[in-house]
Amino acid sequence: MARDFDLGITGPPLATSMDFIAAELVATVGGLASAVVLAAYSWWAPVVLAGAWLGTHWLLRESAVWRDRNTSEVREAQRHADYFYRLAVDPPASKELRLFGLAQWTLDRFVQRRTTLHRLQYEATRLRERPMAVSLLLVVTANIVVFWALAAAASTGTTSLGEVVAFAQAAAGASTIAFGGLSWAIDSAAPPVAAVLRLEAAMRPVGTLPSGNRTPRPDAHDVRFRDVTFAYPNGSNVLEHFDLTIPAGSSLAIVGQNGAGKTTLAKLLCRLYDPQAGAIEIDGTDLRDLSIEEWRARVTAVFQDFVRFELPLRDNIAPSGAPDEDIRGALESAGAANLAGLDTILSRAYEGGTDLSGGQWQRVALARAMCAVRTGARVVLLDEPTAQLDVRGEAEIFDRLLAATRHCTTILISHRFSTVRHADRICVLEHGRVVELGSHDELMTLGGRYKTMFDLQAQRFTAEDEEGTTYDVLA
Repeated sequence: MARDFDLGITGPPLATSMDFIAAELVATVGGLASAVVLAAYSWWAPVVLAGAWLGTHWLLRESAVWRDRNTSEVREAQRHADYFYRLAVDPPASKELRLFGLAQWTLDRFVQRRTTLHRLQYEATRLRERPMAVSLLLVVTANIVVFWALAAAASTGTTSLGEVVAFAQAAAGASTIAFGGLSWAIDSAAPPVAAVLRLEAAMRPVGTLPSGNRTPRPDAHDVRFRDVTFAYPNGSNVLEHFDLTIPAGSSLAIVGQNGAGKTTLAKLLCRLYDPQAGAIEIDGTDLRDLSIEEWRARVTAVFQDFVRFELPLRDNIAPSGAPDEDIRGALESAGAANLAGLDTILSRAYEGGTDLSGGQWQRVALARAMCAVRTGARVVLLDEPTAQLDVRGEAEIFDRLLAATRHCTTILISHRFSTVRHADRICVLEHGRVVELGSHDELMTLGGRYKTMFDLQAQRFTAEDEEGTTYDVLA
């Protein structure tokens, strides 16, 4: 709620709201104090008013409106409206939208979806009309009961006029809590909390992996996939009876067609998932027996969809902190030594910030992994880490990475054989199984699937220079 307020999504920014919240807290304390004063007249009077107050919370609970607003129709309208909004304002799509004349097309669909969303939300909001009327009637009735009793006490002389005035003021003060701003804030904040609590029981067994208590060794790790079978929820097996051993301190490249299970191996090794059968062993110990936090501190990775923080370069390289010397060394290893100053924010949305190209961002992600190696990581996973670099740049960077991670166990996933061939061993995956394994020279001599893929790619990258001689960028 604080984030949404600060972004102006659900109300004024938090800085504006703080005075309002403070004033409402004072009013709430005053209302509770009034209830205590009223109790001096009769114990049941504040109870009646408090009951009316609690009744309004139940009748106006936002959770009911929240459920009505989040029907499948509303969610679909919200999803489409948000999608076309992002198309309209985010930079990546702007070139093609202009090139293909789709700017007005995008705006028209945004307006259409947003209009539908507002109509549905207005219909849901009207559901509060009757509860509001009932709440008002409840509070007014409670006050009539209390004020009638006070008037009766004054007319019979059992309570002095001065006491009646004081108690009447206390009753009015206690009643204001029912429709005060703090009640509104609580009503607005309660639904997402209640929703999360309802989902927690269902999410726990799915989203939480049990952690072991063993500590991994501080040096390079021997990794073994033993008879591993894995499938994503509601999907077929990606890996089936998969076996592979990666010696400590060696480098292994994994190649294969899309869907062969390459990225899945990296996710399992990061323990983002657990296999349905078999085990992943680290130095002979089942990965599930190791502490998740300590193991992930020993692993670093660069995924295809790496995160791009709109933060200073320093925080992009070492989000958890690291000495500047290690950060600069990591940038050097990734070929990004002169990219920007460490305090430069990597976004032009901020004063003094800068934008990076896709290739530059990829070097930042690589530097982040190299910095983790400098601070203790000993298993390095590189999933298409240099896809946005040219072939020669990729080969150069990978040579640097191998030099920087020579004391680590390194796993490279790539489609470019100019990089793959530098690894100690190469694994060819097909349908979740290892079909070939060996060094580049061994697999080329074997003349199997790897050689076929290598030759096909080599034909694409063979070029002719200005003097008519040919060279092979894979050589």
